[in-house]
Amino acid sequence: MLEILFILVGIMSVYCFVIETYSVFLSIFGYKKLEKYYTEFNPEAKFLILVAAHNEEDVIESTLKNLEKIDYPKELFDLYVVNDNSTDSTGVLCDKRGAMHIDTIEKKFPREGVGKSAGLQYALRALGFEKLKEKYDMLLVLDADNHVDSNILREINSQWLYEGKPEAIQTYLDSKNARSLIATGYATAYNITNRFFQLSKKRIGLNNAIGGTGFAVRMDWLINTGGFCYKSLVEDLEMSIEIFKSGGQVSWNHFTRIYDEKPDTLKISIKQRIRWCQGHWYVAFTNAFELIKGFFKSKCDFRYIDQLLYLFNMGKSVQLLILITSFMFSEIIVILGIINAPRFNLTFMLLDWIIPTNFIRVFLAMYSYIWLPLYANKIDGTHKTNPIKTVCGVFVVGVTYIYTQIVGLIKWRNQSTWVKTPHKHKEKNIA
Repeated sequence: MLEILFILVGIMSVYCFVIETYSVFLSIFGYKKLEKYYTEFNPEAKFLILVAAHNEEDVIESTLKNLEKIDYPKELFDLYVVNDNSTDSTGVLCDKRGAMHIDTIEKKFPREGVGKSAGLQYALRALGFEKLKEKYDMLLVLDADNHVDSNILREINSQWLYEGKPEAIQTYLDSKNARSLIATGYATAYNITNRFFQLSKKRIGLNNAIGGTGFAVRMDWLINTGGFCYKSLVEDLEMSIEIFKSGGQVSWNHFTRIYDEKPDTLKISIKQRIRWCQGHWYVAFTNAFELIKGFFKSKCDFRYIDQLLYLFNMGKSVQLLILITSFMFSEIIVILGIINAPRFNLTFMLLDWIIPTNFIRVFLAMYSYIWLPLYANKIDGTHKTNPIKTVCGVFVVGVTYIYTQIVGLIKWRNQSTWVKTPHKHKEKNIA
């Protein structure tokens, strides 16, 4: 039994080593000096902005005030708050600022999709659905707590036209708050992802990932594929995969930012991440076979492997747990002398491979948990936090992912319960 467990841990260790090595490979392309590569175009694209809101009376007024500062011709964009079954004064505050809002509580259309995506789908129906393709070029999705850089539409417009109108563009996901240890960990993790995953993938021609907010999607593609009728709790990931499978492109913009409120407490953070993990595993399991089939049909296009590695990346915390476990099992196997078997024995071969690679993985873990957080915050961070707090924040958020990944994996078939993340920060604060 011990030998069987060791083989399972060994196989997982091999898989984690592949993922960790690939992550480090990607990160190399994030170090190059940032230079804008696309030409500045005059405003041309027509935008619909939808702000998803459910009981957001604490922050909606501040958000609308911020969005009023967007520097783009007013005749080229419309903004609606999707007031999704709110029972507070969100709608009243929208009226106070003269913002148009769509109230799903009126139930003029049947609910399609799950959670946030269902509210967005309702808004598309209310605004005419098919007619939207004639009226708008792109849809920009924001959350009710988000603030944006005033140049956001100008930058998306220029990049979209320069790149030949890709299906979607994700903007830099920055943080609104970073005072608590948990919020600091979130903010730093996003800085790492933005530069050493998203920017890196952009530079080597791979599809980027949609991050849930601050993304613009081409209106004709969205309507032609049915809108936001997604089945998972992570409509952003599901949309990313659907765009990829349709032969489309998700691009990345590092030159304009949205500022998203992060959880301040571990309790709220865990609830949010369980929902993320639940949805992530659902999308992974329901798309794996199709992506594998696509890989062979495309004559081994590596982009399919890249998508699979992203879907089945369990997170650095789980990989760290497997690293520790494989170290322990290796020692037990050696002490008990179980490897007194022919050299072709699978246990022997795994042990032969795991021991040296585990030491490499220790350095990779230090790279991920110490170097990248400090460097990412220095080069891209808007919250200048204490280095010790930065590393500790990333470690706490990272390690607690072990629990959320396990719970999410157990509950992956349940995609019907949306857990709202409460928002309270009206303005961006400095740590």
